[in-house]
Amino acid sequence: MNCNAWLANIVVSLKNSTQHVTTLPRNIFGRRKGRPLKKERREALEELLPKFEIAKKKLTEDHSCLPDNLFHTPYSSYWLEIGFGQGEHVIALSERNTETGYLGAEPFINGMAVFLKNTKDRNTDNVRVLMDDGMIIARSLGNASLDGIYILNPDPWHKKRHHKRRIINRENLDIFAKILKPGGQLVMTTDVENLAKWMCTYTGNHPDFIWQAGTIEDCLTPPENWIPTRYEQKGAKGSKKMIYLIYKRK
Repeated sequence: MNCNAWLANIVVSLKNSTQHVTTLPRNIFGRRKGRPLKKERREALEELLPKFEIAKKKLTEDHSCLPDNLFHTPYSSYWLEIGFGQGEHVIALSERNTETGYLGAEPFINGMAVFLKNTKDRNTDNVRVLMDDGMIIARSLGNASLDGIYILNPDPWHKKRHHKRRIINRENLDIFAKILKPGGQLVMTTDVENLAKWMCTYTGNHPDFIWQAGTIEDCLTPPENWIPTRYEQKGAKGSKKMIYLIYKRK
């Protein structure tokens, strides 16, 4: 079945029940470090991570943390990007929207090192990061404290026995609904057709989210002023089209 066909079917079947998946407390699997870090990246990690890192003592995972308390100065709005890879998306956003505070999480050490190296001599004071599971931030933030959440090209966990590791599930969506303001956005992308169907089904069945696609083509077209990620520009081996899924908090 091609992409357009299954998306059309999803629109009809969104009310169907979905399997209940339990969220693991700390959703990090596999390796956290790749090749040995080169000197410049190692130094960036050592020197700059303390500047950008969210203090663990503030991440109490009881929804008591306000984004204002994670920055030196308050911002007019706040967004969270879970799993930002090498951080090119969050860096570009922070430079484009200087009145917005951005929170980012990336557990992969090499990705965090590249992000930190690329922040040198750039205006990224409105970014705070965590080199760990992004759900730690989500479980710590207060009710209705975020304007939006990005989950861009998450690990698809292809094997059926690993589907429980996928970040989009009912429990995590409950958390996202809790910390998003009314009208806040949940923005997701993937080029894996099966994962896109999974995301559509779970998020579409959640009572607190409304799909913002007007037509099937909307899901295959980048939103206005979209900043492509490195992964998106590179393209995964054997991938088809990137799929853009945007939901609004009721």
